[in-house]
Amino acid sequence: MPLAYLMLTLSSLQGASIAAESAARNAARLLAAEPAAADTQALAEATIALATADHGFDAKLVEQTVECRGPDPSCTAPGSVLAVTVTIAVPLPFASSLTDSATPISVPTSATSSFAVTRFGLST
Repeated sequence: MPLAYLMLTLSSLQGASIAAESAARNAARLLAAEPAAADTQALAEATIALATADHGFDAKLVEQTVECRGPDPSCTAPGSVLAVTVTIAVPLPFASSLTDSATPISVPTSATSSFAVTRFGLST
């Protein structure tokens, strides 16, 4: 039984790791491609929501941060670097039923991806 629980826990953590990496990479790439577009932030959030939902994680478990590194604080100038971090709080299987806690016990898993804003948009 402990081995089965370990396998469930590790597979949940692996799924969260893959989801966070995919979400961060695609959101950073999208933001770097069109940093000045009005709907880019909403599209990046939708990208993160889709990537994490595809792996079975509720949006309430996901946090995202966007950081700008470079000469332009708005991150629209070429040479600016956008870093997107996605963190998923992975609930441990059956942990809340074992501890009599209303709050599930979770392990945070995060991934960060950075892309530079180029002069002509992001090249593929």
